[in-house]
Amino acid sequence: MKQSNFLIFLFFTISVLGQRHPSVSYTEQNVLPNNAVRCLFKSDDGALWIGTDNGLVRKYNNQFTTYYKEDGLAQNNIWAVAQSKDRTLWIGSYGKGLSTYRKGVIKEYEYNDQLVHLEVTQLMIHESYLYVGTSNGVAIINIKNGKLVKNLKPKMPFEDSFRIQDFFLIENEVYAVSYLQGVFKVQENGATFNLFQITDAKELYAAQVYRGQLFLSGKEFYKKINLDSVVQPGVYKKALKIESSILWDYAVADNLFYAAAWGIYQNYGGIYKWENGSFKNKNKDYGVESTQVTSLQYDQEVDRLFIGTLDHGLYEVYLNETIRFESVPHESVIDLAHLEEINAYLFNDGLVIGETSINASRFKEWQSEFVKNHPEQLPKHKDFFYELDYDTPATNIVFYSLKTNNNEFWINTSIGLYVFSKKAELVRYMPLHTLEFNFTDSGDLIETNFYHGSRVYDELEPLSYTYFDNVADVNNPGHVVGSAQQKDKTYFTSIFSGLYAYKNGVFTSYVKNELWQEKRLRHITRLDKDRLAISNEDGDVFIVEDTIPIRVKKISRNYKHGNTINFLSSYKGRLIIGTSKGVVLYKDGVEIFIDKEQGLDDKVTSCMVKNDTLFLGSGHGLFKVALLDVLNKPNRVKSLKIIDFKVNGVVQQPLRMKQSSLDYNQNSIQLTLATNQHPFPEKLQYSYRINEDEDWISIKGSVINLPYLQPAFYDIQVKIEDASTGAIFQKSVINFIVNDPFYQSTWFIILCFSIVIGILYTYFSLKRKGAKQLSEEREAITKRVEEVKLEALLSQMNPHFVFNSLNSVQYFISNNENDRAMKYLGTFAGLMRANLNNSTRQFIALEEEIAYLKSYTQLENARFDDRISILFNIDKELSLSQVSIPNMVLQPFVENVFVHAFPSRIESPNLEIEFSKIDEDHYRCVVKDNGIGNASFTKNKHHVSKGMQLVQERLSFLGYDPEKALRILHTSKGTTITLDLEL
Repeated sequence: MKQSNFLIFLFFTISVLGQRHPSVSYTEQNVLPNNAVRCLFKSDDGALWIGTDNGLVRKYNNQFTTYYKEDGLAQNNIWAVAQSKDRTLWIGSYGKGLSTYRKGVIKEYEYNDQLVHLEVTQLMIHESYLYVGTSNGVAIINIKNGKLVKNLKPKMPFEDSFRIQDFFLIENEVYAVSYLQGVFKVQENGATFNLFQITDAKELYAAQVYRGQLFLSGKEFYKKINLDSVVQPGVYKKALKIESSILWDYAVADNLFYAAAWGIYQNYGGIYKWENGSFKNKNKDYGVESTQVTSLQYDQEVDRLFIGTLDHGLYEVYLNETIRFESVPHESVIDLAHLEEINAYLFNDGLVIGETSINASRFKEWQSEFVKNHPEQLPKHKDFFYELDYDTPATNIVFYSLKTNNNEFWINTSIGLYVFSKKAELVRYMPLHTLEFNFTDSGDLIETNFYHGSRVYDELEPLSYTYFDNVADVNNPGHVVGSAQQKDKTYFTSIFSGLYAYKNGVFTSYVKNELWQEKRLRHITRLDKDRLAISNEDGDVFIVEDTIPIRVKKISRNYKHGNTINFLSSYKGRLIIGTSKGVVLYKDGVEIFIDKEQGLDDKVTSCMVKNDTLFLGSGHGLFKVALLDVLNKPNRVKSLKIIDFKVNGVVQQPLRMKQSSLDYNQNSIQLTLATNQHPFPEKLQYSYRINEDEDWISIKGSVINLPYLQPAFYDIQVKIEDASTGAIFQKSVINFIVNDPFYQSTWFIILCFSIVIGILYTYFSLKRKGAKQLSEEREAITKRVEEVKLEALLSQMNPHFVFNSLNSVQYFISNNENDRAMKYLGTFAGLMRANLNNSTRQFIALEEEIAYLKSYTQLENARFDDRISILFNIDKELSLSQVSIPNMVLQPFVENVFVHAFPSRIESPNLEIEFSKIDEDHYRCVVKDNGIGNASFTKNKHHVSKGMQLVQERLSFLGYDPEKALRILHTSKGTTITLDLEL
């Protein structure tokens, strides 16, 4: 099976020369497997089935699917197709019997071996039976059970094979047409079938009932028989001639009747239409190049006639009269205009007004006569007239445009400006070369020179004008390319300078006067009595209402409709935009697009609206568009369905499409959409969104790809914009949930969370227990280490103190102060006892510390002959017995006072020891003297007291920050030691 989308704008060809109806050709060069088309059939779903010599093709909205033997066909050459009420398609091959197609599956007919012959030539379904015409008889199949009922051949002895060419139905009875044995009625009596010969006419090919008559075709003739006379043998003797051809098939299209012809050995044939009592060849009108036409099918839903040929594939002919084409004997249509019922057409080589043609030579003659007779009226190039070459031959004349004014036709050419009456009579010739001209509201001519200014003429014979120099005044237009007259103003568009308007003898530049700053303008037309439509070089269009202030609405370029604008026009307030790809009809944001898919195959360069018909000029002729038919078409998109649904690239069964839940890993979705049959499927622009609050996403074609969807609910909505009608169709096609992966589901998250919490709880419990145990062990070790260190420190301090004390005793004894020495030794013994008692204690009560310091200072002061005044200040808020202090923490500082603070020059030495409460958690110890202070510090700055170091180490061991807890201040008035401790 092979699928392809037939893109009209890429592959198809429309034949237009001389035809009224456009047609599309499908061949083996684009979508068909073979150019020999044997049969055509339209099924109930609107699809066209095309039987060829090398496969079966299904065409639906320009999507082609081809089936072959490997897809289930009995054989690839397909000669007949029919469909039963249960939507089973019966497919006849020429040589291998029947196949069936149902719900996308093709199978060979299981009773092929029982058929009268395997070369199937024709199929017809009537009531519950399938009538199979073959090369040698008729087979009748019961559709309900699929079984063969009967094989029929005439009872009379015939030497030749009984080849069936066609079936037809009259008054609910089936007739079979044979090639050599005539026409037979298939008689049914219960379950019994027989053949009854009506006529023995030979060389018969096809039959069709039309308007109460039977058309029966033979070799180079056809018979036309009234239905009530069909059973009378004598009526078959009269025959009508049809060239040297054979009518192989017929088609009824509403009130039209067509026949397919092929002469076999004669080069006659094609598509024929019944007109005025005979068949007329329409190959030229329908663009059919083949003379070997053998099959026809009319599609009423889209009003198309399909024509099967044996050498040029398939033609699709548009029978509607919405767009018609008329060829002209000229290279191109330049412009169009009309005055009342008189049409005028300007071509590349002349003019036609009504029925009168005026060629280029006649234009040249008029110019030559004027130049000869009126040389004084020839304008001078030096006066800034656009240069005219009076020697230009007729073959080189360039025709620019065609306008109407004062009930006359005006044509500007490269050799001058011409005015004609409605009777095609020359009214006036003016030797003016202008690319763009128009008129004032009073009808005066305005001539523009692209390069230099404009002229407004008050007289034409002789030429009398007012010149408006665009160099001298920026309000005067230059580089003019378009113009339009509306109310009391005449507007001009400039390719470089924007919009200009002429009124009451004055030009106004909209750019220079800051009215509207758009500069690169080109085409302009009146949209209605109040609005203009103006295009720029970029392909945008502006709806302009010239009020104060000016109001402008921009219509941005639609790339799908063409990048370049060729012309602008209007019809009943609707804007007509001619583009490089076709024609856009625009109103209130709704766009209807006409292009080659509808038959507008050639580039259109000019237009004219007359009554309700749009005339379009092209390179090959004239298109006529029935505007009311285009604008009044109902919405053609009536249904939308999913025809293919894939999850992760795997096609799902139809029931799966209704499911509302997908696993988390089923998150790549592909939807193939299809509408009802549409005559212009390329005009359908598909967009989708995955939920109501999302933006629309445009897609090319009708396949939606949704890769890697995150877990969520999705409501896939599709919007179809039909450019052939301007209508919008919107529908929610499917909704589903992509579930969270199990590891993101609530139960799994709760379970994992619980497990993690349990593991963490266990881990941290064990860790905390171990840490606590380790902390306790470390704390015990640390405590013991600190105790040992403290004991070591105290053991270091005691010898230091003893050394100083013994020096004092030695001093007393040497001075023969025995009493003082004895007293000193007694106090010393008390201190030694206190040291011994406190040596294992980290903390002692504050009252014990004070008592110790008093004894110590008393001993030390004795060395100074008690000349140092010692004062203890104790805060009453301190509970001396409850407050503790590190053992001997102040003794080194007091000792330093006696050692360093008071040399002999200090006359009144004082020592103050103070204990005060700071707050509820801290108290302060201060040791202050009025000794030499910083002089002592400067002198001994390289000497650090051993006792001071010991105190700092003790504070660290006890958990204090020595830098914050201990502060030492040396001044010229003494030294102050401050120690903050915890209560």
